Amino acid sequence: MTVNYFPPGGTDYLRLWTDAVIEIAGGTETIEADGWFVVNRSFPAVQDPTKIVVEILQMNLRGRSEQLGEFLFTLNPRLKSMGEEALIAPDSFESRFKGYFDVYFQLELLEQGKTLINKDPVNISGVFGALPPIGAIGEMAPGDRVAMYDVDNLDGEPVMHMLATRKIVGQYVTGDYASRLEDLHTSQAEAAEFVHAASTVKA
Repeated sequence: MTVNYFPPGGTDYLRLWTDAVIEIAGGTETIEADGWFVVNRSFPAVQDPTKIVVEILQMNLRGRSEQLGEFLFTLNPRLKSMGEEALIAPDSFESRFKGYFDVYFQLELLEQGKTLINKDPVNISGVFGALPPIGAIGEMAPGDRVAMYDVDNLDGEPVMHMLATRKIVGQYVTGDYASRLEDLHTSQAEAAEFVHAASTVKA
């Protein structure tokens, strides 16, 4: 009998903290931000019950940088930030799953009136013991360097590069708190459609 280690497909509204090393104007700076994100999980596919598809539907991370000023990390609405979570060690609670996201950010520099995006995804991966992965840490691979471009000059030189980022998943965000920041009804509708589509995919 196959044991299903995944919870039913659905949507999680979770706190999120991040730090990132950025390279800008010939120097580097470590920036920090915190807030929340909305993640949708599919049901395991019939043909491979050891994996599920995940998508970040929303993100809202605010922080302040010496070089950037006040900033807000959200998602690029033109590209999906997708990923996968896989069962790798059923008998090891602390490292039962491995997962990744390919994230397309939208970085709003609130004091400068600029918006930056990455053309190539920022790949963030980690190992964790439970879903949702509360307390899990996701990181860029050492040596990765992802360019961020001004949306008004996408063919120009990058404004900065992301050299590293670490994201720590926190507890659930309450519905009241989240609803003050975003329209969760829209996210729930998108999530329901996504779960249905992902759970009926055939090999």
